Amino acid sequence: MTVGENIRRIRKQRHLTIRQLGEMVGVKESYIRAYESGRRNPKPASLEMIARALAVNPEVLKSSDFDGVQAMHRLFQIFRMYGGKLMEVPDGDSERIAVSFDGLALMREWYSRYEQYEKGIAAAEAIKNNAERAKAILDAEREFDFWMDMFPEMVSDPSYLEMQKIHDRKLDLYGSRPEDSEDEE
Repeated sequence: MTVGENIRRIRKQRHLTIRQLGEMVGVKESYIRAYESGRRNPKPASLEMIARALAVNPEVLKSSDFDGVQAMHRLFQIFRMYGGKLMEVPDGDSERIAVSFDGLALMREWYSRYEQYEKGIAAAEAIKNNAERAKAILDAEREFDFWMDMFPEMVSDPSYLEMQKIHDRKLDLYGSRPEDSEDEE
């Protein structure tokens, strides 16, 4: 999704009009309309203000339009930074690859919420009426999307968030983040 599509999606989730969001951010309605249509891209400061108005992390609004190779490179970065490990997981007739992260304590919180999502989907799929089943599945998906958009505000166990902050401060202190390392020549 583009930045504009993300702004529109979350604005609508919040039941805000374009005018209301513009007023919250302190810009004209035409700016919000231009952002949502993709005619303009908000500058970092504007994106920050929009995110604050929508009560989401600015990362949620950034473009998520990338292909498989770009996705792999983003995973590589996270893998390096947070002590990633790969493993094969048997799944019936096929093998799946799973990733675990020693330094990403927040994965536990995500997994707990994902389990709730899976239970919601299973309950929805048990509904006999097609229209009701489809609505229940969409509702479960929307709730999970909302949780992801609101993260970390939706964290049920703040200790995971605190552990993550401590880990990240250590990475910063020791210069262990991949973007901090420089090639020595």
